[in-house]
Amino acid sequence: MEKISVIIPAYNCEKYLEQCVRSVLAQIYQNLEIIIVNDGSTDTTGKIMEQLAQEDKRIKTLHKENTGVGETRNVGLSLATGDYICFIDSDDWMDPNHIDDLYQVLTKTDSDIAITNFSQYNDEKGSYNIHLSAEDYYEKVYTPEEWFAFQYGQPHFLSSCFVVPWGKLYKRELFEDVLYPNKHADDDYTTWKLYLLSERIVYINAASYVYRINSSSMTQVGNQAHIFSAEAVEERLSLLTLLGFDVSREIEAFKWRSGVNEKAMLEQGDIAGYKDMKLKRKLMQKYRK
Repeated sequence: MEKISVIIPAYNCEKYLEQCVRSVLAQIYQNLEIIIVNDGSTDTTGKIMEQLAQEDKRIKTLHKENTGVGETRNVGLSLATGDYICFIDSDDWMDPNHIDDLYQVLTKTDSDIAITNFSQYNDEKGSYNIHLSAEDYYEKVYTPEEWFAFQYGQPHFLSSCFVVPWGKLYKRELFEDVLYPNKHADDDYTTWKLYLLSERIVYINAASYVYRINSSSMTQVGNQAHIFSAEAVEERLSLLTLLGFDVSREIEAFKWRSGVNEKAMLEQGDIAGYKDMKLKRKLMQKYRK
């Protein structure tokens, strides 16, 4: 049985970490290496990590200064010895079948990345937002070109599934030349590059991962220019154009994000960024009728 490295970036997550880790320990697929990287937490996260590591020899821990989630993921990757990589955020959890489902469909279809959907849990309300039912289930294999054409404008949070690092199983070698940047929404700059490096991407339209919405989630506290970075789409546009991809959907994504960024930058007083975004939007209006 091949080994899977599960990487958990941890920062001030004392309230949720144990549930997260125990959901990994409870996986049907048991040949796991669980790597928890403490990104300079100031609460009891480090203590909880070490207590959990005493219970199960599969858990590895590392404590470092606070440098951000992108660098924390990179540290986890540098420690990983598995054949495959799986991420989980420290305030989320996964169903017992999550990793096994991903592994089985990936190996069955000889894919490089397997993706599954997710449910949302609202921490404040104590309720779930479930947008998939058993009747919605399907499996489909895509080439990178097909996935880039497919992922926008689909129901069931497909655009979110495209970006996030979790809810996926990756062949380890895909990360040989890929690092997460130390930027807000680091996955927005990264996940699509892993798709490009793949030959086959398999998607399962089922939700076996639970994404927790809470008051400290980046989508709740971050500004819109960080969450929906136009810069990230610009980079994607540039490389996909060089590769000869159809970029029409990426252009539409940039148009929308640039509008969000222009407004957010003005509101936060980033006048240089606001002027730059306003210029780009003006040029698009002039030349892209």
